[in-house]
Amino acid sequence: MYFFLKVFSFYLRNAPTFAYKITYKIIYSLLFHVLKMRQKTVLTNLRWSFPDKNEEWYRNIMQQCYKFFTKEFLDFISFPKNYSSSIIKFKNLEVLTEAHAMKKGIILVGSHYGSFDKLFYTLSKERYNLTGVAYKQNNSGADIFFKQIRENFMEDQLYKGGDIKQLTNSLVKNNILILLSDQDAKKKGVKAKFFGIDSSTHSGAAVLSKRNKSPIIYASITQTHNIYEVQFVHIDTSGSINDIVQQYTTEIEKTIINNPEQYFWFHKRWKSVRKYQ
Repeated sequence: MYFFLKVFSFYLRNAPTFAYKITYKIIYSLLFHVLKMRQKTVLTNLRWSFPDKNEEWYRNIMQQCYKFFTKEFLDFISFPKNYSSSIIKFKNLEVLTEAHAMKKGIILVGSHYGSFDKLFYTLSKERYNLTGVAYKQNNSGADIFFKQIRENFMEDQLYKGGDIKQLTNSLVKNNILILLSDQDAKKKGVKAKFFGIDSSTHSGAAVLSKRNKSPIIYASITQTHNIYEVQFVHIDTSGSINDIVQQYTTEIEKTIINNPEQYFWFHKRWKSVRKYQ
Protein backbone atom coordinates (compact mmCIF):
# COMPACT_ATOMS: atom_id res chain seq x y z
CA MET A 1 0.00 0.00 0.00
CA TYR A 2 2.85 2.40 0.79
CA PHE A 3 4.35 2.03 -2.70
CA PHE A 4 0.93 2.45 -4.36
CA LEU A 5 0.22 5.65 -2.41
CA LYS A 6 3.66 7.07 -3.26
CA VAL A 7 3.10 6.41 -6.97
CA PHE A 8 -0.45 7.79 -6.83
CA SER A 9 0.79 10.87 -4.99
CA PHE A 10 3.46 11.46 -7.63
CA TYR A 11 0.84 11.19 -10.37
CA LEU A 12 -1.53 13.64 -8.67
CA ARG A 13 1.22 16.18 -7.96
CA ASN A 14 2.26 16.21 -11.60
CA ALA A 15 -1.09 15.69 -13.32
CA PRO A 16 -2.51 18.62 -15.31
CA THR A 17 -5.75 20.11 -14.03
CA PHE A 18 -8.00 18.23 -16.45
CA ALA A 19 -6.44 14.87 -15.47
CA TYR A 20 -6.80 15.70 -11.77
CA LYS A 21 -10.50 16.46 -12.28
CA ILE A 22 -11.04 13.24 -14.24
CA THR A 23 -9.35 11.26 -11.46
CA TYR A 24 -11.60 12.94 -8.91
CA LYS A 25 -14.73 12.04 -10.88
CA ILE A 26 -13.62 8.42 -11.26
CA ILE A 27 -12.86 7.95 -7.57
CA TYR A 28 -16.03 9.74 -6.46
CA SER A 29 -18.17 7.60 -8.79
CA LEU A 30 -16.45 4.45 -7.59
CA LEU A 31 -17.01 5.27 -3.92
CA PHE A 32 -20.54 6.66 -4.23
CA HIS A 33 -22.19 4.85 -7.11
CA VAL A 34 -20.35 1.51 -7.28
CA LEU A 35 -18.98 0.57 -3.85
CA LYS A 36 -21.51 2.73 -1.97
CA MET A 37 -19.08 2.78 0.94
CA ARG A 38 -20.75 3.32 4.33
CA GLN A 39 -23.88 4.83 2.82
CA LYS A 40 -26.07 3.11 5.41
CA THR A 41 -23.98 4.63 8.20
CA VAL A 42 -24.08 8.10 6.64
CA LEU A 43 -27.85 8.01 6.17
CA THR A 44 -28.41 6.70 9.69
CA ASN A 45 -26.26 9.47 11.20
CA LEU A 46 -28.05 12.13 9.17
CA ARG A 47 -31.50 10.82 10.12
CA TRP A 48 -30.60 10.78 13.81
CA SER A 49 -29.01 14.23 13.66
CA PHE A 50 -31.70 15.94 11.56
CA PRO A 51 -34.93 14.01 12.24
CA ASP A 52 -37.12 16.76 10.73
CA LYS A 53 -35.61 16.50 7.23
CA ASN A 54 -36.88 14.36 4.35
CA GLU A 55 -35.21 11.56 2.39
CA GLU A 56 -34.36 13.83 -0.52
CA TRP A 57 -32.43 16.13 1.84
CA TYR A 58 -30.56 13.21 3.45
CA ARG A 59 -29.48 11.82 0.10
CA ASN A 60 -28.48 15.20 -1.25
CA ILE A 61 -26.30 15.95 1.79
CA MET A 62 -24.80 12.46 1.58
CA GLN A 63 -23.86 12.95 -2.06
CA GLN A 64 -22.31 16.35 -1.38
CA CYS A 65 -20.40 14.82 1.53
CA TYR A 66 -18.88 12.15 -0.73
CA LYS A 67 -17.87 14.81 -3.24
CA PHE A 68 -16.33 17.03 -0.57
CA PHE A 69 -14.20 14.35 1.07
CA THR A 70 -13.17 12.74 -2.20
CA LYS A 71 -11.67 16.10 -3.15
CA GLU A 72 -10.12 16.54 0.30
CA PHE A 73 -8.57 13.07 0.17
CA LEU A 74 -6.99 13.71 -3.22
CA ASP A 75 -5.69 17.08 -2.06
CA PHE A 76 -4.12 15.39 0.96
CA ILE A 77 -2.55 12.60 -1.11
CA SER A 78 -1.11 15.16 -3.54
CA PHE A 79 0.42 17.28 -0.76
CA PRO A 80 1.63 20.01 -1.06
CA LYS A 81 0.15 20.78 -4.49
CA ASN A 82 -3.31 21.93 -3.41
CA TYR A 83 -2.34 23.08 0.07
CA SER A 84 0.12 25.82 -0.81
CA SER A 85 -2.35 27.27 -3.33
CA SER A 86 -5.42 27.24 -1.05
CA ILE A 87 -6.84 30.57 0.13
CA ILE A 88 -7.33 30.33 3.88
CA LYS A 89 -8.57 33.25 5.95
CA PHE A 90 -8.54 33.51 9.75
CA LYS A 91 -11.61 35.31 11.07
CA ASN A 92 -10.25 35.83 14.60
CA LEU A 93 -6.65 34.64 14.89
CA GLU A 94 -6.24 36.89 17.95
CA VAL A 95 -8.10 34.27 20.02
CA LEU A 96 -5.29 31.81 19.32
CA THR A 97 -2.57 34.42 19.68
CA GLU A 98 -3.76 35.48 23.13
CA ALA A 99 -3.98 31.87 24.33
CA HIS A 100 -0.49 31.14 23.02
CA ALA A 101 0.91 34.12 24.91
CA MET A 102 -0.02 32.40 28.19
CA LYS A 103 2.83 29.91 27.49
CA LYS A 104 0.85 26.96 28.85
CA GLY A 105 0.48 25.33 25.47
CA ILE A 106 -2.84 25.24 23.66
CA ILE A 107 -5.25 22.34 23.40
CA LEU A 108 -6.86 22.82 20.01
CA VAL A 109 -10.10 20.86 19.88
CA GLY A 110 -11.47 20.14 16.45
CA SER A 111 -13.52 17.55 14.63
CA HIS A 112 -13.62 15.66 11.36
CA TYR A 113 -15.24 18.67 9.78
CA GLY A 114 -14.05 20.59 6.77
CA SER A 115 -10.48 20.73 5.50
CA PHE A 116 -8.92 20.19 8.91
CA ASP A 117 -5.49 19.17 7.59
CA LYS A 118 -5.33 22.38 5.56
CA LEU A 119 -6.02 24.28 8.77
CA PHE A 120 -3.09 22.58 10.51
CA TYR A 121 -0.83 23.21 7.51
CA THR A 122 -1.71 26.91 7.57
CA LEU A 123 -1.11 27.18 11.31
CA SER A 124 2.36 25.77 10.77
CA LYS A 125 2.93 28.49 8.17
CA GLU A 126 1.99 30.98 10.90
CA ARG A 127 4.98 29.52 12.80
CA TYR A 128 3.03 27.62 15.42
CA ASN A 129 4.52 24.30 16.49
CA LEU A 130 1.90 21.55 16.29
CA THR A 131 1.52 18.17 17.93
CA GLY A 132 -1.20 15.96 16.48
CA VAL A 133 -2.87 12.86 17.87
CA ALA A 134 -4.31 10.33 15.43
CA TYR A 135 -5.62 6.80 15.29
CA LYS A 136 -3.09 4.32 13.96
CA GLN A 137 -4.16 3.02 10.53
CA ASN A 138 -4.81 -0.71 10.21
CA ASN A 139 -2.60 -0.84 7.13
CA SER A 140 0.98 -0.13 8.18
CA GLY A 141 1.97 1.18 4.74
CA ALA A 142 -0.90 3.67 4.68
CA ASP A 143 -0.12 4.69 8.25
CA ILE A 144 3.50 5.47 7.39
CA PHE A 145 2.49 7.40 4.27
CA PHE A 146 -0.11 9.55 6.03
CA LYS A 147 2.26 10.22 8.93
CA GLN A 148 5.02 11.31 6.54
CA ILE A 149 2.69 13.88 4.99
CA ARG A 150 1.56 15.28 8.33
CA GLU A 151 5.14 15.52 9.58
CA ASN A 152 5.61 18.25 6.96
CA PHE A 153 3.47 20.56 9.08
CA MET A 154 3.50 18.95 12.51
CA GLU A 155 6.42 18.75 14.90
CA ASP A 156 5.08 15.43 16.20
CA GLN A 157 2.28 13.07 15.24
CA LEU A 158 1.35 10.85 18.16
CA TYR A 159 -1.13 7.99 18.39
CA LYS A 160 -4.25 7.71 20.50
CA GLY A 161 -3.68 5.52 23.52
CA GLY A 162 0.02 6.41 23.71
CA ASP A 163 2.07 7.76 26.59
CA ILE A 164 0.26 10.73 28.15
CA LYS A 165 3.65 12.20 29.10
CA GLN A 166 4.20 12.98 25.42
CA LEU A 167 1.01 15.06 25.38
CA THR A 168 2.06 16.90 28.52
CA ASN A 169 5.53 17.54 27.10
CA SER A 170 4.03 19.15 23.99
CA LEU A 171 2.12 21.58 26.21
CA VAL A 172 5.23 22.31 28.30
CA LYS A 173 6.95 23.29 25.04
CA ASN A 174 4.05 25.68 24.35
CA ASN A 175 2.99 23.67 21.32
CA ILE A 176 -0.53 23.50 19.97
CA LEU A 177 -1.83 20.04 20.82
CA ILE A 178 -4.50 18.97 18.31
CA LEU A 179 -7.29 16.68 19.48
CA LEU A 180 -10.20 15.76 17.20
CA SER A 181 -12.90 15.04 19.75
CA ASP A 182 -15.97 14.00 17.78
CA GLN A 183 -15.74 10.20 17.57
CA ASP A 184 -17.37 7.61 19.81
CA ALA A 185 -15.26 7.18 22.96
CA LYS A 186 -16.79 3.83 24.01
CA LYS A 187 -16.63 3.08 27.75
CA LYS A 188 -13.85 5.61 28.37
CA GLY A 189 -15.93 8.61 27.34
CA VAL A 190 -18.17 10.95 29.26
CA LYS A 191 -21.76 11.60 28.26
CA ALA A 192 -22.43 14.78 26.31
CA LYS A 193 -25.44 15.84 24.30
CA PHE A 194 -24.63 15.75 20.59
CA PHE A 195 -27.59 16.48 18.32
CA GLY A 196 -29.80 15.78 21.32
CA ILE A 197 -28.37 12.30 21.85
CA ASP A 198 -26.44 11.23 24.97
CA SER A 199 -23.11 10.47 23.31
CA SER A 200 -19.92 8.87 24.59
CA THR A 201 -17.41 11.66 24.06
CA HIS A 202 -13.64 11.96 24.43
CA SER A 203 -12.71 13.96 27.53
CA GLY A 204 -8.92 14.03 27.05
CA ALA A 205 -8.87 17.72 26.16
CA ALA A 206 -10.72 18.64 29.36
CA VAL A 207 -8.57 16.38 31.55
CA LEU A 208 -5.31 17.72 30.12
CA SER A 209 -6.50 21.28 30.52
CA LYS A 210 -7.30 20.74 34.19
CA ARG A 211 -3.96 19.05 34.88
CA ASN A 212 -1.78 21.54 33.03
CA LYS A 213 -3.87 24.72 33.25
CA SER A 214 -3.71 24.90 29.46
CA PRO A 215 -6.35 26.87 27.53
CA ILE A 216 -8.71 25.05 25.18
CA ILE A 217 -9.53 26.60 21.83
CA TYR A 218 -12.12 25.13 19.49
CA ALA A 219 -11.25 25.49 15.80
CA SER A 220 -13.27 24.97 12.64
CA ILE A 221 -12.53 25.47 8.96
CA THR A 222 -15.34 25.90 6.44
CA GLN A 223 -15.07 26.08 2.67
CA THR A 224 -17.15 28.81 1.03
CA HIS A 225 -16.67 28.73 -2.73
CA ASN A 226 -12.86 28.80 -3.16
CA ILE A 227 -12.06 30.29 0.25
CA TYR A 228 -11.51 28.44 3.53
CA GLU A 229 -12.55 30.40 6.60
CA VAL A 230 -11.15 29.52 10.03
CA GLN A 231 -12.99 30.34 13.24
CA PHE A 232 -11.66 30.03 16.81
CA VAL A 233 -13.75 29.83 19.98
CA HIS A 234 -12.35 30.07 23.51
CA ILE A 235 -13.66 27.29 25.77
CA ASP A 236 -14.34 28.13 29.42
CA THR A 237 -12.33 25.66 31.50
CA SER A 238 -13.45 26.82 34.95
CA GLY A 239 -16.22 24.22 35.25
CA SER A 240 -16.19 20.45 35.60
CA ILE A 241 -14.81 17.96 33.08
CA ASN A 242 -18.36 17.25 31.92
CA ASP A 243 -19.10 20.95 31.49
CA ILE A 244 -16.00 21.46 29.38
CA VAL A 245 -16.72 18.43 27.19
CA GLN A 246 -20.28 19.61 26.63
CA GLN A 247 -19.01 23.05 25.62
CA TYR A 248 -16.77 21.88 22.83
CA THR A 249 -19.25 19.22 21.75
CA THR A 250 -21.88 21.94 21.38
CA GLU A 251 -19.46 24.05 19.30
CA ILE A 252 -18.83 21.08 17.00
CA GLU A 253 -22.59 20.59 16.57
CA LYS A 254 -23.17 24.28 15.80
CA THR A 255 -20.49 24.18 13.11
CA ILE A 256 -21.93 21.05 11.48
CA ILE A 257 -25.49 22.40 11.42
CA ASN A 258 -24.41 25.31 9.21
CA ASN A 259 -22.71 23.09 6.60
CA PRO A 260 -23.59 19.42 7.19
CA GLU A 261 -22.14 18.33 3.85
CA GLN A 262 -18.64 19.20 5.14
CA TYR A 263 -18.80 16.79 8.07
CA PHE A 264 -17.35 13.27 7.95
CA TRP A 265 -20.56 11.30 8.58
CA PHE A 266 -18.86 7.97 7.84
CA HIS A 267 -17.96 7.24 11.49
CA LYS A 268 -20.39 5.31 13.69
CA ARG A 269 -20.57 8.20 16.11
CA TRP A 270 -23.23 6.66 18.35
CA LYS A 271 -22.26 2.98 18.34
CA SER A 272 -21.93 2.99 22.15
CA VAL A 273 -25.50 4.14 22.67
CA ARG A 274 -27.44 3.08 19.57
CA LYS A 275 -27.46 0.09 17.28
CA TYR A 276 -26.38 0.46 13.66
CA GLN A 277 -27.73 -1.94 11.05
